[in-house]
Amino acid sequence: MNSLKLKEYLLQIADGVNEHTTLEDIYKQLSLLNDIDESAEEEERGEVISHNEVRELSRKWLK
Repeated sequence: MNSLKLKEYLLQIADGVNEHTTLEDIYKQLSLLNDIDESAEEEERGEVISHNEVRELSRKWLK
């Protein structure tokens, strides 16, 4: 995650902070947003498999 994206996400998260928000909550939200970004980048690079491919692989692994 580049620093501009990090700043954008931190500002977005900060808007939702209230008296019950913990540092752990903020970390979890930031981690989720980072995971979503990484998944989108993997998809753009074609590093994904279809649901049917997962089912086929699972059948082989679970034998």
